[in-house]
Amino acid sequence: MVLLHLLKSLNVNVAVIHVNYQLRGEDSNRDAELVKASCYKLNIPCETQIVDLKKTLENGGNLQDEARKVRYTWFGEIIAKNPNNRIALAHHQDDQVETFLMNLARKSGVLGLACMKHERNGIVRPLLDFSKAEILKYATNHSIQWREDQSNRSNNYTRNRLRNEFIPFLKTEFDDFNSSVLLMIDAFQKKQIELEKKIVPISQSIHETNTLSISIFETLDEFEQVELFRQLKLPASSIPRLLELKERGKRIEINNSNYQSVVRDEHQFTFLKKSQGSFKLIVTEVDSLPNEFDKSHAYFDASKVEGKLHIRIWQIGDRISPVGMRGSQLISEIIKDAKITADAKQNQLIVHDDSSVLWCVGLKIGRIAIADSNSGKILRCSVIASEEEESEVQ
Repeated sequence: MVLLHLLKSLNVNVAVIHVNYQLRGEDSNRDAELVKASCYKLNIPCETQIVDLKKTLENGGNLQDEARKVRYTWFGEIIAKNPNNRIALAHHQDDQVETFLMNLARKSGVLGLACMKHERNGIVRPLLDFSKAEILKYATNHSIQWREDQSNRSNNYTRNRLRNEFIPFLKTEFDDFNSSVLLMIDAFQKKQIELEKKIVPISQSIHETNTLSISIFETLDEFEQVELFRQLKLPASSIPRLLELKERGKRIEINNSNYQSVVRDEHQFTFLKKSQGSFKLIVTEVDSLPNEFDKSHAYFDASKVEGKLHIRIWQIGDRISPVGMRGSQLISEIIKDAKITADAKQNQLIVHDDSSVLWCVGLKIGRIAIADSNSGKILRCSVIASEEEESEVQ
């Protein structure tokens, strides 16, 4: 309520959003009523959202985490509508100290110990430099009405125990406790800025090439590795597993929004994306075979093709009967012998008819349907990128 009063006094173009989690019965409704009444009095737009958080938690989950997801999802939607929008939150100096101690106990690293910033990702916190006592004094002096969340008195939550018991004890023992913690937070924030600047070029390179030189990764210290994974939106818990990959071809599963796994190649780690490109098989009838062949085209005898031609990513167990060899060979063996990167391996294409694999694209052609000088109808095949998932021809 103090933040709202300040923003209105400064003639900031402001609107209010309020979430009623329905966790405290009539108290929750009265909170919402106060917000709406204050906005009406100040002629400020107000939008409320009612969430049945108890129902969400029926199958388990952390109450505070689930509540945070609700409001931060809403924040993200508002910022997405207009990049100039900002979400102003009323976190203050005492909140910052509590956050530091919480993150210290969780071994949150530099980013966690840097705590909340005045502005980050469209969220601003104008009151971070002010104590709760100063905010209460401002509210009293300006006759600002507010309501206390009664759940703040409950020591069922770790943060509340810090706030109500642990921190007051420390303040009585150490006069400069708050200022000492804030000094450390400032140091960690400066360190975090340094980390971000150093790691941004590396993470950008990974986004562009899907690869990371092993030698570069090994030069990063523990904090820099954590920051790299943060920028890639990968769990820091995957770092030790990545460091354990000593042999070419070994991988760890990630399964986040961007990548599904990381594979060790000879001199690099390859980040395999979830979404694979789609390809289209182009088949053209030609009168004769070329004088010279290349790996980007294959020529088949139409009379030897069983049913339709299809294109897809290879699968474990796929086999081909290569030209110049007796019997068949696993596609996985062909890929291994070719020593291609993990990214290329992940996206290796094959062309097959209704009976067998005819072409391991770019690597080997099968002999079963290959065209020769005696072929009547010759099919010239090539592959191009396509929005379609599969293309086939009769």
